[in-house]
Amino acid sequence: MSQEPDDTQRPDKREEIDNTLEDAFGVNFRALKTLKDIVIRPNVVFASYAANDRITYTPAVRLFVGMIALQVFISFLWGGYAGLLVSQWQAQPENIPRIEGLFNASIEEIAEHYGNAATFLHAIVVGGFTALSAFLIGTFNKSLNWVARVNLTFGVLTGGTIVGLAGMIISALTGNTLLISWMPLIVFLSYWIFFVRGSRGVLATTLTGTILKGALFAAVTMIYVLIGGIVMALMGMGYAYYMINNGAAG
Repeated sequence: MSQEPDDTQRPDKREEIDNTLEDAFGVNFRALKTLKDIVIRPNVVFASYAANDRITYTPAVRLFVGMIALQVFISFLWGGYAGLLVSQWQAQPENIPRIEGLFNASIEEIAEHYGNAATFLHAIVVGGFTALSAFLIGTFNKSLNWVARVNLTFGVLTGGTIVGLAGMIISALTGNTLLISWMPLIVFLSYWIFFVRGSRGVLATTLTGTILKGALFAAVTMIYVLIGGIVMALMGMGYAYYMINNGAAG
């Protein structure tokens, strides 16, 4: 005699949709809730990370990687890294012959190879360098374990990335490239603001302490972003040179 299926073992509709979204896109309702709360009430999210709560919110590292992937996708609206590089070189046409002579290729071909490498390297290299800010977080609250320190670090970084992504979308839709030149300052301020809004009682006890620590965190993190960007650019250019000259030799 066959047994009736146990309906109590079936996931509810929301859980089914949640699982489907995670399988297809690597996101779920918990991730969307975490992103929303990082923007609206970061202090609640940061307190959860500090308490090592692994249930309420998605780990910030996963969110950061997902936001970087989305940022790279949005950048393709104006040609991605390759398009940005060509635009920069075309703004200084006197340097183009020297660059093309050095690589033995057109700037479009150089930029294409560079863009392929940079797209892959961004999350790994830039994300890796900014993760070093977890050491600074540790000095603010030595009682935190490393999981909490990393999640708090990437919680702030995710907030800044949301702001950067919004700026990229606005720039792409309006064609306002001037906004891109202001993005480093905008991202710096967003790191500072998200830190101040989220870290009171978690990484500092007073408002003054939170503001000062937030400024230090934002400044140090932007230095890491700069170093990571330089390393990524050098690796991307090295890859482009290798691909062009290796192909020519073959």
